[in-house]
Amino acid sequence: MTLYMPLFKACTTLRSVTLLHAHLVVRGLQKDTLASTKLIESYSQIGSVHSSRLIFDTFPNPDSFMWGVLIKCHVWNSLFREAIFLYHDMLGSLGELSEFIFPSVLRACSAINDLRQGKKVHARILKSGFESDPVVETSLLSLYGETGCLYNARKVFDAMSTRDVVSWSSILSTYVHNGQASEGLEILRKMVREGVEIDSVTMLSVAEACGELGLSRVGKLSHGYVVRRNIGSDHEALGSSLVAMYGKFGDLCSAEKLFCNGVYQSVSSWTALISSYNQNGYYLEALGRL
Repeated sequence: MTLYMPLFKACTTLRSVTLLHAHLVVRGLQKDTLASTKLIESYSQIGSVHSSRLIFDTFPNPDSFMWGVLIKCHVWNSLFREAIFLYHDMLGSLGELSEFIFPSVLRACSAINDLRQGKKVHARILKSGFESDPVVETSLLSLYGETGCLYNARKVFDAMSTRDVVSWSSILSTYVHNGQASEGLEILRKMVREGVEIDSVTMLSVAEACGELGLSRVGKLSHGYVVRRNIGSDHEALGSSLVAMYGKFGDLCSAEKLFCNGVYQSVSSWTALISSYNQNGYYLEALGRL
């Protein structure tokens, strides 16, 4: 099967995947676990989840990895409820689970804001002994953050044996997006004290927090840090967040200057600039940007 791996990567259309599928059938490889799993993934990547499901349903005794790939494929295609249904079907079919399965299921719970289901999945993770897996921990942190459950999010964060910039940025974002910007900036201070490398995702939340709190000086220092460290020079969301931050400070000159330098221009930065004019009562200038 190793020889076929580059072919799976090269198949980007329904026709090419179908041709490869037909070739595997002719060679008698349609019941090979790896071949079928890769076909499930390939069909899903071009949006043909129905074909992925047909391969899965006709495969004898799929293992936990194949179940996990099928669930992940449904999440890729925004079929979140179907992914959760598959998870429950899997629980009734398999005696032993893999930690690979849980991040996709947790993502599905987050996407439909189903905290109750997410807590049940968390309980299963604890029962299966996967609570210390770094990817699972980060997924749990995202679940509780996105569903507004700050207590559980912080509990998961504090229990992490190893915290990287992703987990730090996730808990910071959780506080900011749930109306606790001050606590979010306190997380930033702890990041700095512990020597965590700050990235563009971190600074996006910092800019939002400064804007919400009206901390003009801290916001400008944060922007200066972004420039000096060349953080996210091509990060569209960060640029828009900085423009919006200056707008909330009432500093339209800086918002305009940041927008016009060309680095951060995008649909979202246009929207941020127009909103900044509106928020500050410059309605004609906002209309002039349309």
